Amino acid sequence: MASKYELQEESNGKLLNALREEVEMTTFDENLDSEKPEASGDATILDDKAKELLLKIICIGGFTGGVGTKGVLIDDYLQVWPPVTTYRAPLIGANFYLKSLRWQRSEGQKPISIKLQFWEIAEQERYSNMVKLYFRDSVGALVFWGARRPSTLEEALLWRANVKEICPSIPCVLVTDNIGKEPLQWIGPGKIFESDEALEQFCNVNGFVDHFEINSRDWESGEKSVFGQAVICLLNEIFKNH
Repeated sequence: MASKYELQEESNGKLLNALREEVEMTTFDENLDSEKPEASGDATILDDKAKELLLKIICIGGFTGGVGTKGVLIDDYLQVWPPVTTYRAPLIGANFYLKSLRWQRSEGQKPISIKLQFWEIAEQERYSNMVKLYFRDSVGALVFWGARRPSTLEEALLWRANVKEICPSIPCVLVTDNIGKEPLQWIGPGKIFESDEALEQFCNVNGFVDHFEINSRDWESGEKSVFGQAVICLLNEIFKNH
């Protein structure tokens, strides 16, 4: 039985790599459709594409109960059209998303081209041996939990423990899904966290570089959205470490 299971994992790994390559080709081409180069700038743009830095970010955590899956929040950040308007069922396995952007590490430095590869990993995959394959080559993690499902905070810590074990050096940002008819008050006396200081201490103790709360859908803001701020925070930390 053991050898059969190992063969199955090997097969899954090959399938996963093939799927990743296919997604990179199709999604990246689609993301560039809205950025048609002018004729005079074709050579420069092609040169930039050739020099793009690929950064893999894993999106992990329990079923938050807000918008259905983490993928809806990723779609909003990527400004995928049309925006998701229906409840999305829980994910099985993993989904892949790509985004290209220009990143300037500091003033005076030349911006560089980055291709972000987001891996949305299903909630139940924490128990799977595939998790090591999903985490491979990642440089940062967005760890999600839902304020409307307090138990997912414990799941977030378990996912964080997985990251520490498999990719101990990558930074993690905690993201709260608090989307509903009205934002839920989860910080204060008698709440999940007694104060903002308690939340900050929780992040420090458990190795989260920062925390961001998403309490409404935001398709229009892109990099300026709460999700975008979480990504920028993660990128800052990634480049600080490398």
